[in-house]
Amino acid sequence: MTNNSDKKKKHEDIHASDYIQKLRSKIFNKLQDILSRFNRLNLLDISYTCIKELIINASKANMKRAFFAETNLDINNFKDWLKGSVLFKEKLDEKNLKIYTKKIKNLNYKIDTRFVFNKKGLRVEVINNTPIPKIDEVRMRKELAAAMKYNSISDYYMDHVDNIEGAGMGLALIIILLTNQGIDPQYLRIGSNGDNTIARLEIPFTKDYIPYRKRKYKEKLEKEKKDIEISQPFATEEFASTEI
Repeated sequence: MTNNSDKKKKHEDIHASDYIQKLRSKIFNKLQDILSRFNRLNLLDISYTCIKELIINASKANMKRAFFAETNLDINNFKDWLKGSVLFKEKLDEKNLKIYTKKIKNLNYKIDTRFVFNKKGLRVEVINNTPIPKIDEVRMRKELAAAMKYNSISDYYMDHVDNIEGAGMGLALIIILLTNQGIDPQYLRIGSNGDNTIARLEIPFTKDYIPYRKRKYKEKLEKEKKDIEISQPFATEEFASTEI
């Protein structure tokens, strides 16, 4: 008989406030461990690069919030956002990265990385405990749509070199890498649930892998069908007993 402690976990979390070298090693080692279990080490490089970019993106988003807070700029006001984004790009060098790494820790901004996996595929969620500003979300979706048209990150960069803060390059890289690997770029999803920003990347191992979004939708439909089936007898009984 197998003890529960001997069973391999189906999901594992890695917690961090910023993207430092130690975290890079933890992410890489975790991916290597998961992919080796299912003989999918051929996906290690692309998986690591994509997840690394998502974590860097989340970390920069937290630094940007810290910068806006200390300069008394409203990140949801377009004029302030435009001014702050330009200034933030100018300050984002190696020295200031370390400074803002400490600031986001003090502000309790966190990034959690969750790995959910089985023999059919891997789902990685990078969860930032701050919501994405509406202005950034609109721009991000435009940049993701634009990246779908490219097969080369260098071509994308040349066409978007004037991007206000260089945002979107990491996400574009993910889209292009997935496309070139033959993985549907729709497996990358980014959105907010009110308090958090969640970037979800799925790497299928098999052709019959069901995307998380479709699986949750199917579960919702099945639950609604069950609710209808349960409530139907009451509705029928009530109608039958009504006098006309």
